Amino acid sequence: MPVARSSFGPPPLFRPGSGKRRPVRRTAVLALALWAATTTAVSAAPPASAQVDPADVEVVLGPGQSAQVAKKVTTPAVPPKPDLVLLADTTGSMGAAIASVRANADAVTGQVLSAQPAAQFAVAEYRDTGDAFAFRVDQALTADRDAVRAGIGRWSASGGGDTPESAINALHQIGQGATGFRPDSTRIVAWFGDAPSHDPVLGRSLSDAIGALRSAGVRVVAVNVAGAGSGLDAGGQASRITRETGGVLLNQVPPDQVARAILDGVREVPVTVTPRTTSCDARLSVRNEPSSRTVTSGAKAEFAETVEVKPGTPAGTYHCTVDYQVDGRSLGFVERTKVHVPGVRVGDATASEGDGQAVFTVSLDRPSPKPVTLRASTSDGSAVAPGDYAATSQVLTFAPGETTKAVAVPLVSDTVDELDETFALRLGEVAGAAVSDGEGVGTILDDDRDGVFTCRASVANVAGIEPVVANPPNAPCAEADQTTLQANLGSGLLNARLKALSARTDQTPDDPSASRAAEGDSVVSRALVETTTLSTLGVSVELGVIRSEASVTCVAGGHGLEPRFSGGSTIDSLKVNGVPVTVVGSQPVTIPLVVGSLRLNSTERTADGLVQRAVVLDALLVKVVVGEARVGYRGTDAHPGGNPCQG
Repeated sequence: MPVARSSFGPPPLFRPGSGKRRPVRRTAVLALALWAATTTAVSAAPPASAQVDPADVEVVLGPGQSAQVAKKVTTPAVPPKPDLVLLADTTGSMGAAIASVRANADAVTGQVLSAQPAAQFAVAEYRDTGDAFAFRVDQALTADRDAVRAGIGRWSASGGGDTPESAINALHQIGQGATGFRPDSTRIVAWFGDAPSHDPVLGRSLSDAIGALRSAGVRVVAVNVAGAGSGLDAGGQASRITRETGGVLLNQVPPDQVARAILDGVREVPVTVTPRTTSCDARLSVRNEPSSRTVTSGAKAEFAETVEVKPGTPAGTYHCTVDYQVDGRSLGFVERTKVHVPGVRVGDATASEGDGQAVFTVSLDRPSPKPVTLRASTSDGSAVAPGDYAATSQVLTFAPGETTKAVAVPLVSDTVDELDETFALRLGEVAGAAVSDGEGVGTILDDDRDGVFTCRASVANVAGIEPVVANPPNAPCAEADQTTLQANLGSGLLNARLKALSARTDQTPDDPSASRAAEGDSVVSRALVETTTLSTLGVSVELGVIRSEASVTCVAGGHGLEPRFSGGSTIDSLKVNGVPVTVVGSQPVTIPLVVGSLRLNSTERTADGLVQRAVVLDALLVKVVVGEARVGYRGTDAHPGGNPCQG
C-alpha cells in the first residue's frame, strides 16, 4: 500500500512491506535530525482536518432530472476513536527497540491523542513458551497516560534463546479481549519484534490468531525490527496477519526508530468511507459511486454523487442528508443537499374586444440553470375560436436565468352586445420544471354598448292624430327631421290650427353601435311650432312660439359613465278668449278652464326616460298635446338592465 505523509512526526523512512528506505524530503531534514539526535521526543505537524467537500449542495432540478456532484472526503489522520494496544516482543534481543519505545512513550500517546482525543491505550508483551511467561498484559485499556507509561516501564529484554517466539498466542489472546476493547472503537495492535512465532504455539495456529483478530475487528500494525533474516515475517507470517486484518507491515526498522515506525504504521492503517443517507425527502434519491471506498488514514476518499428528482415531483424545496461514515462510525462528515424544483405557472388575462389581444404571463418561481421548455395552448370556454379569438399553440423556452414569458392571443372584435366570455391557456409538455398552476383564464370583456338610446319628437297630438313626428318608433333612436307649414286638426268638439311645425331628433355619435361608449355621447329630441290656436265649446286658447326639448347625455359617475337626463320647454305668449295670460319662463303651471285644464311646461321622469310636454289641454272628451320631446334608453338581450353609456 502506498504511504501518504504522516500528519505527525517526520516522514517515514520505510515503505510498508518493502524493507527499503524511503528518500527523505529536504523539508523533513530538520525533523529527521532532531529524531536522530534524541529518543525522548517525537515531533509532529498539526493533524489534517477531516471533512466532506462540498458539505452543502444546492441545485435546481426539474422532475425527472439529475445532477452529478464530485465529493471528496478527507479522512482523519488517525482512524477514529482508536484503541491502540502496544505489543512488544520482550525477549533478550529486543533491548534497543524496547528502549526506543519507552523513551518515546509520551510522544507516541500524545501524537495519537492530538489527532484523536478519544484514543485509549493498552500495553502487553510476549516471550517464548519456556520463559517466565509466554504472554502478559502490563496495562489493560486505559485513557491514563501515566498508567500506559508505567506498563511500558515493566518491559525488559529477557528470555528467548531460539528464533521462534509465542507471538501467535499473544495475538490470539488480544483478539479474544485480553486487553479490553470499547464496543465502538477502532482496534489496532502495534506489534513489534525481530523473530517469527511458533506455529502452532500453545494450541493456537496462525489461522486461529487471524480468525480471532478478524472477529474482534482488530487491525495489526507490524514493525519488523531490523536484524538477521526475515524476522517477524519469516515464512510470511507478518505479511499474512497484516494483510488479512487490514493492517500495515513496516520492514527492517532500526531498533532506535521503532517508536516512530509505530506512529507511521498507525497513520497507514486503512479506513473505509461509506456514504449513508440518513434522511431524504421521498421525492429525491441520492446515490454515490462507489458505494464505499477504502483509503489510507488522512487521504481523500472520492465519490461521484448523483442527486435525482423523481418524475412527477411538485414544485418546492427538498432535502437530503448524507453521512460519510468512517469505518462505520459517524464523525460528523455530513453533506446537506438542498434541491429546488422550480414551479411554472400561467396567470389570468383580461382584455376588451377592442384591445386586439389578451396577453398571458407564464412565469417560473425561480431561475433555472438549465433551459425549461413547455407548450402553451388555448382551449375554448364560453369564448370560442375563431369567432371570439384566434386559437394559439406555441412552445416556450426559458433560457437559464429567465423567469417570465408572454403569450399573446389575438382577439376578434364584433359589434354585438354580449356577455363577457372566457377561454383558457393551458400548459403542457413541461420539461425542467413542475406545473404549479397550469391553466390561465382569459376573459374577453365585451366593449359593445349594453343598451341603445330612444328618442321621439312630436309637434302635436290631437286625439291621437300627430301631423309631424321625428322618429316615430322611439326605439332605437335615429336621427330625423320633419317639418310642415301648417296643420288644421279637428275632433268634433275641438279644432286645432298650427303653423310652421318642426320635429327633430339628433344623437352623438351618429351611429353609437359602431363605437365604444364615451363621455359626451348624447341624444336630443326637439319640437317647435310658431303659432297654435285651440278652440272648444266657447273657449279659445292662442299660443305664441312653443319650444320643447329633452336630452340624455353620458357623464362620468361613481361607477363609470352613466346617463343623465334633462328637459325643458318655453311658450312665448298665451291668450285665453283674447285675454293675455302671463307665463314665466319654463316654470310648470296649470290654468283652470271651464272646459277642463291647461298644463304648461310639464316634465315626466321615469327610471329609463324623460318626456317633456310644452302644452297639455285636458278638455271634455278630448286631450291635446303640443310640443312633446321624448328621450330614454333600454338594455339589450345580453344586458337587460344595461344602458348605452356602458360597455
